[in-house]
Amino acid sequence: MSQRVTSTIPSRFTMGAGRWTAALLAVALVAPATGQAQGTLGALGFGYPVNGMSTRASGTAGAFGDIDPLSPINPASIGGLSRSVISAQAEPELRTLTFGPVREKTASQRIPLLAVVFPARGGVAVGFSARGFLDRSYTTNTSGTALIDGNTLATTEQLTMRGAIGDIRGAVGWQIGNWARVGLGGHIFTGENTAVRQRTFSDTLKFGGTLDSSKVTYIGTAVSLGGEVRLFAGFSAAASYRAGNSFEARIRDTTRAAGTVPARLGGTLRYDGIPGSSFAVGFEQVKWSAMQSMASSRTTATDATNLYGGAEVAGPRFRGIPILVRAGYARNQLPFSAGVQVVKESRFSGGLGVPVARDNASLDFSIQRATRSQAGSTAREGAWLFGIGMQVRP
Repeated sequence: MSQRVTSTIPSRFTMGAGRWTAALLAVALVAPATGQAQGTLGALGFGYPVNGMSTRASGTAGAFGDIDPLSPINPASIGGLSRSVISAQAEPELRTLTFGPVREKTASQRIPLLAVVFPARGGVAVGFSARGFLDRSYTTNTSGTALIDGNTLATTEQLTMRGAIGDIRGAVGWQIGNWARVGLGGHIFTGENTAVRQRTFSDTLKFGGTLDSSKVTYIGTAVSLGGEVRLFAGFSAAASYRAGNSFEARIRDTTRAAGTVPARLGGTLRYDGIPGSSFAVGFEQVKWSAMQSMASSRTTATDATNLYGGAEVAGPRFRGIPILVRAGYARNQLPFSAGVQVVKESRFSGGLGVPVARDNASLDFSIQRATRSQAGSTAREGAWLFGIGMQVRP
């Protein structure tokens, strides 16, 4: 994962050299103070909440996340799988932040999901996956002045942050007849953020530059469970819950901050009574405030409620097998902000599912248009997310 943001912000520094290391450790643990300084509304705080769903689910704006066996959300969804599946996704994102007359562009390359699912016996299936959870990578350049020994010097400072937190899951799903599925999953959340601060002075003959770095590692665990029930006349309902355990931020094997992996509750109602079509609406609630104790007072972690709606219908045939056409809409709340106001996101999506080797392999494509805003701020962010996924069924 990588992302680059460049900002030029005038400032005045009076910090002594002895305080740089402490400041750098604080920056590594928390968000920049403003969206302008970071160049993005989407990755404040601990980062952007990568949905980590399959490209199929992304094509429906997340509406199929709880019912798609390749999306590691609801462990019950893999129950009853009759064939092994290997899946991989890529999802680059292009962002544009508008802040008054200033326009800043960023690019992020992500591999949001790798998954393998294989059947056992008696309707039982086992799955392993690694997905993105939070993505926080950026670079800021700051120009200003520094007061050193009575001399005012022009300075340039660059802060580079590279990091992400991932979710590694092992799950078991069981299909109970033709009417229900249940599942259980275990999660390890792990990752790191590396902060590098470099400061240079205009008078390089008298003053040398400074370079400092710090790495924060994260480790946490969680347990998830879920179910799916066939109701009546083409209707089914699915629900899942993730219970978080301890979540720690460590520097050189020393715990510097601790919180809890955010609990998550989700539910989906699906209708597939029309042959070749499937429709779904869903919601999720994520308790992001459980991470507040890991952040500083500059970062606010807010619980989020997200709503989804999407559809998948059979389109024209390719080599005798229909191409699947998808569309969806989501209204999301992002978890982290620099103040009390929540960053909100609206997302429209579309996608295609194309058979490659009949039912032995397929390609999925998705495109999403997201707009983000924060009340009380003139900053607006628009983003394009392009997804491509491959599924192989050996």
